Amino acid sequence: MKPQDLTQIKEMPEINQSALEDQLVVFTLDELSYALLLPTVVRVIHAVEVRRIPKAPEIISGIINVQGQIIPVVDIRKRFGLAVRETDPDDRMIIADTGKRKVAMFVDTVTGIKDLATRQFVNSKKVLPFAEHLRGVAKIDNELILIYDLEQFLSLDEEKELEQVLKKKNN
Repeated sequence: MKPQDLTQIKEMPEINQSALEDQLVVFTLDELSYALLLPTVVRVIHAVEVRRIPKAPEIISGIINVQGQIIPVVDIRKRFGLAVRETDPDDRMIIADTGKRKVAMFVDTVTGIKDLATRQFVNSKKVLPFAEHLRGVAKIDNELILIYDLEQFLSLDEEKELEQVLKKKNN
């Protein structure tokens, strides 16, 4: 990467510089690699049964109970326009913290944790301005990894709908 490119990335206000040098939890969906910033990942569990909830936003598959905590399950496949498929017993669920709430998502596999250096990261707003749910793209070990932006996953309307449904569920 050219020095001026690095300067442009450092000057972008929406990029947290410490996040650029963080580690990523890499997972796959249909053999494509995606990632979440490690600090947002709470835990990885085996796939479990999801309980459907009426009137939830379309992007919400249902809820799960993890150690007494009710966690909404988001359909990451639907959000990314990937084909729907049946859950496999070998699938995993990543439980992550969006900053507003914990959410769970089904993934095909979790391939591991990778180090992310600034020079490996390209802001998605710069190269993929239409990719509203991605934070950026990283090239690590000759593999392109799409870094998912948890904070942008739910729209404001979806967030409000989910909040109302969860309040009713807890009452």
